[in-house]
Amino acid sequence: MKLSINIAANFLGRAWVAGIGIVMVPLYIKFLGIESYGLVGFYSTLIGSMGLLDLGLSTTLNRELTKARVEKTDATTVRNLVFTLECIYWSIGLLIAVCVVALAPAIATHWLQAKNLPVQTVSKAVILMGAVMAFQWPISLYNGGMYGLDKQVTDNTIMVCMTTLRSVGVVLLLWLVAPTIEVFFIWQAIISFIYVFAMRTGLWYYLPKANTWPKFSKDQLKLIWRFAAGMTSISIVGFLLMQADKIVLSKVLPLSQFAYYILAFTVAGGINMIVNPINAAIFPRLTAFVTSNDRPGLINAYHKACRLIALTVFPVGLILIFFASNILLIWTKNPVTVAKTTLMVQILVTGTIINSLMVIPYLLQVAYGKTRLSFYQNLIAAIILVPLLFWWVHLYGAVGGTFVWLAVNTGSLLITIPIIHNTLLKGELKNWCINDVFIPLLPNLISITVIKLIVNKYPEILKLNLWGIGIIFLLVVFISSFFISEMRELKKRVRTAILKS
Repeated sequence: MKLSINIAANFLGRAWVAGIGIVMVPLYIKFLGIESYGLVGFYSTLIGSMGLLDLGLSTTLNRELTKARVEKTDATTVRNLVFTLECIYWSIGLLIAVCVVALAPAIATHWLQAKNLPVQTVSKAVILMGAVMAFQWPISLYNGGMYGLDKQVTDNTIMVCMTTLRSVGVVLLLWLVAPTIEVFFIWQAIISFIYVFAMRTGLWYYLPKANTWPKFSKDQLKLIWRFAAGMTSISIVGFLLMQADKIVLSKVLPLSQFAYYILAFTVAGGINMIVNPINAAIFPRLTAFVTSNDRPGLINAYHKACRLIALTVFPVGLILIFFASNILLIWTKNPVTVAKTTLMVQILVTGTIINSLMVIPYLLQVAYGKTRLSFYQNLIAAIILVPLLFWWVHLYGAVGGTFVWLAVNTGSLLITIPIIHNTLLKGELKNWCINDVFIPLLPNLISITVIKLIVNKYPEILKLNLWGIGIIFLLVVFISSFFISEMRELKKRVRTAILKS
């Protein structure tokens, strides 16, 4: 029951954040212009790139607090651990901010390719990005702590409030005060400060109480350093795979073209808004099963999570691929933007679907504290594919960057998934391939293909506006429900609830 509540809270929270983002992006472009929106995209790339300095601490805190709940660890030990990681994390955040501010003139002059924005304006924007990052950075650590304490409802409540205030507030300021990139980032800094204060207050409120003040503990670092180091190594090579394309493109492409690439990634990233709630809820659960050595419970939870990912990702992802141009036109109302981003969206969404299927197996490794396989997987992929990035971007421009994302995830799926199952869940690979992937995929793929063919041949049947896309989604889910056991069980529960009421 608790898992269902957490997943529901995560879904509602991420859906709200995704919805706000979808609504606000066209408004950002309208008020700021496409080139200034490129600076917003550069900030997203910058904060994502800095993720490699996380040192695995947010995931470590999540895992350690989950283990502490299961093993009933002493309160003083737990609080010392949190305080120790907090000190390290804040120090890193301040260092990042100082470096960004110091490098702002060089970034504005020699890195970003702005045509219409003055260099001084770009430099000020980058300086403000540093201020935002100083407060934004520690939020991920507190997120990890809240999830480890199983306080996901509270975490999502704070996230929804802050995201709404951040997005709606900045649009009002751009409209009523001044439509400038400086106003945009000043507001982001203010909200990030409030957000991190709220998260820190919430985490320390829910920690077990002790009679002594927490202190920095080298002993705690000695206990967790090996796992944290493994997560850090994964983060470093993962950064090369996840962020290198954006860094390269921000350098070689005009800021306006880079903005189209970021826009396409924003659409594909909508799938993560569906996947992340499940991942966030299932990781502490997998860790608890591993800690208590409950293998039957672990296998059951693992496959249920994998199927749930597939059941949510396939209908949404396939509709985005098959109806990309229609969805983009509904969203942006700009034919030029649609023409420049449709193919990129289709390629990126395909890669994101594949990536989503691998997340639960990855979390299984992390729950076991096994980080070596992911590190070598990402390292080999980086050695092979990062050089290809420069080649493909040179040949195909921004579209070449999307090929990298697709290739990375396809290779990882084919190579690492069998290794993970043979190492940690021996004998479960066939079950994963058939029941967790193929059976959820087939009815969705067939039904969407048929609907696409019918709509193309008889366009008068269904107008492809927002309502039309919604009808297609519901129709695909309805058809798939006849072939998937979890969907049939859900329909049965809904019917029972209706009859009882």
